[in-house]
Amino acid sequence: MANKKYTNTTILRICELMGNDSQGEFADKIGFAQPTISRMFTEDKTPSSSVLLAVAKYYNVSVDWLLGLSERKELGGSMQAHNITSSNLTYADAMAVLEILYQKKCLQVGYDGGPDPGIIWVRDKVLRYYLDNRLRYSDGSRNIYDIWIADALERYGKQKILSWTDYVDKAFEQNISNPPKDEEILDFLKLLEGVFRGEVEPDEVLKKDGFMNIPDELPFN
Repeated sequence: MANKKYTNTTILRICELMGNDSQGEFADKIGFAQPTISRMFTEDKTPSSSVLLAVAKYYNVSVDWLLGLSERKELGGSMQAHNITSSNLTYADAMAVLEILYQKKCLQVGYDGGPDPGIIWVRDKVLRYYLDNRLRYSDGSRNIYDIWIADALERYGKQKILSWTDYVDKAFEQNISNPPKDEEILDFLKLLEGVFRGEVEPDEVLKKDGFMNIPDELPFN
């Protein structure tokens, strides 16, 4: 589709995604009525969040890119980008992930009068932060939830899972506020990785009770 006289960044980027498709073809692809899409182009304004999310999902691009807030086009943090979908996930896949999380002590079997495999205790506080937010956002608007999960997968897409040792647990408690914030957690993960690479002094992580012994095995391995 030709850019014509458009000036809005989002409209221009949508035109790029459309290629040679007509407005009608584009509307069909993202599941909206053609009059809605025609009005969006006529007004040359940023479309509604529902249109943005539909475009981002269909073309696998980030909302930030559509809005001109990022030059990173592909939604690298999406579950689709990791080839994880409800249609192709097997029990073996789920078991493999759970096994790794158990080995890294991110998860443990919970108790209800004794060990109960139906209860999982999440030791990894980064994963607990995700679960807390999932509970919070899943009760609200679906659009808000979709934006949140896409953003979370994007933010944490390059952060390797930790082995949740006592050292890591103590360091998290001392460096992360309550309630936690994404920026804080991401900075903490980078700082901790620097410690285990010998690039950061250990006392920059554990300041209050002295430095605990660093385990021989790196928590990112």
